[in-house]
Formats: sequence, structure tokens, C-alpha cells
Amino acid sequence: MKQHHAAILAHDGTALSSLFLPDSNLWLNVLTVSAYARAQSKSPTVQKIRVSNYRDFAKLVSTTPKNFDPEHSNAVIHTDGTIAPVYFDFVFNVDGKANNRGSETWQLVKAADGWRIASIIYSSEPPVQQ
Repeated sequence: MKQHHAAILAHDGTALSSLFLPDSNLWLNVLTVSAYARAQSKSPTVQKIRVSNYRDFAKLVSTTPKNFDPEHSNAVIHTDGTIAPVYFDFVFNVDGKANNRGSETWQLVKAADGWRIASIIYSSEPPVQQ
């Protein structure tokens, strides 16, 4: 998690990508009930679940002029030394302001060269726009 955070702060998409299994592609953003209702009021066809991948996020991290600073708390890790689900709460700050918050889970596997992220699924509760 520290390497993930450091790569985001440094705008280092290459380092961020290296934390994932190369063929890993499951990245799900699921709007919370209240966030989905707000989004539907603006656009009835909005998707509750958005599918993406780490490559898109690494590209964003590498190219954005904005400062990203995610906060992670309440991490719980279960492992048998080979696989590990990690569950935690997050606040994703952009330019010093909370841009999103929710809960996140990573599925990790221990490869020959260390731990790699196989998938990320997170709930999304963006702040109410005033």
C-alpha cells in the first residue's frame, strides 16, 4: 500500500503498473446507493458499476497536473502467505480536497517476485456538489 501511495504521489504510472499482475484487468468502481441516486437524477442512464483497469489509472496518474493524495485507513489483511484480500476505507484527495471516499478491496497474489494486485473493487461516494 505504501508503494501504491508513493507511485500516485510521484505521478509514476510505471511504478504503479508494476504493482499489478500484467494480465490483471478487473477494476470496478461501484457507486453507493446515495451516489447512484444523485447521479441518476442528473443522467438517468448512468451506470452504477463502472469497469476500468489499472492501465487507465496509471495513465491518469502519469499525465494529470493535479496532485493526488489518497488516504487509507482501517486496513484489514488476511493471508496464508500466497493470497491476501485487503479491505480498507479511503479518501481520495485531489489538490488537497476530498474528491471521493468509500471502501476498497484488493485481491493480492504472491508472485515469484513479490506481492501483486490482481483486482481492485471499490465503493464510490463522491462529495455532493454545491
